[in-house]
Amino acid sequence: MKMGMSVFINKKTWLQPCVGVVSFVFMCGNVLFWALLVHLISPLLLLKSTRYESLAEHCVNRLYYGWLASCEWWFQNILGVKWELDEAMKADFDHWHLIIANHQSWVDVFAIFAQLKDRRPLPRVFMKQALFWMPFVGTATYIMGFPYMKRYTKAQIAKKPKLAGKDLATTKRSCKRLLKRPNSIMSFVEGTRFSQKKHQQQASPYRCLLKPKAGGISFILQTMPQKIKSITDINVLYEKEVVTGWDLLCGRIGKVKVMARDVAIPDAMLTPEYQAAGKDREHFFAWFNLYWHDKDTRMSHQLAALKQAKAVGLEQEFSKGNTSQE
Repeated sequence: MKMGMSVFINKKTWLQPCVGVVSFVFMCGNVLFWALLVHLISPLLLLKSTRYESLAEHCVNRLYYGWLASCEWWFQNILGVKWELDEAMKADFDHWHLIIANHQSWVDVFAIFAQLKDRRPLPRVFMKQALFWMPFVGTATYIMGFPYMKRYTKAQIAKKPKLAGKDLATTKRSCKRLLKRPNSIMSFVEGTRFSQKKHQQQASPYRCLLKPKAGGISFILQTMPQKIKSITDINVLYEKEVVTGWDLLCGRIGKVKVMARDVAIPDAMLTPEYQAAGKDREHFFAWFNLYWHDKDTRMSHQLAALKQAKAVGLEQEFSKGNTSQE
């Protein structure tokens, strides 16, 4: 019955926009439901007791997992979405992880979460401080221990020199809960969603990626000294050239493949004296640009292999007479 529903939706293309609206309503209701439960357990954090704090953290993580599991149920059983995950990734809940991925659509988020589920602690994301005021959801992420980052521009620091270094101090304070037990931090280093238009506007030297904005990563490494030993590098690959969130809600995103690997951070960058956002900034950016170039090269080869597999599949379908001749 479940499989029949998704197959029926995929065959009836005229029905897909209606399915998209229903999916949007479900997703909104789903996030509000779990956010409400998060708010209900928040009083436990006000009790200055390790025991209650530990209980609250456990509850928060279970609710986070519940939200993801319900999303996955909808995608798989109603929309027929099948993520092609990297099964070679080993489970590791004993260390801190820095997750870095390419960013083409907010579909990326759910593909990455599907890859990380049961293999890594579900990731926290550094949030801009202004997002705290997002109704209900902003406060829920704060309760869940998502760290908040406040950055000051050069102009603001020039006008008020006292602000120098204050952004890093603010970020460190927001990481206190995060540092108490192994967690994952996720970052989309491109800073915006990839598109061919943005790629051309940037004159990006990369084939599949935009220029990296690694300042946030340098902040993470400096605020979590010696905690993060490697990068969990993730490439999300789409069979289609353009995929949007609306395509996901309508159940028409095609094949989505996830490739993952671990990239070791050099020992020199793991010493207490290393300041990725300070005196060692140039060294850090030089290393990160090399990593980003390697990521782009790998992603280019992976996309070529995915498209070749698609072409072979279409050829086989045609030879069997299963493709439309119209």
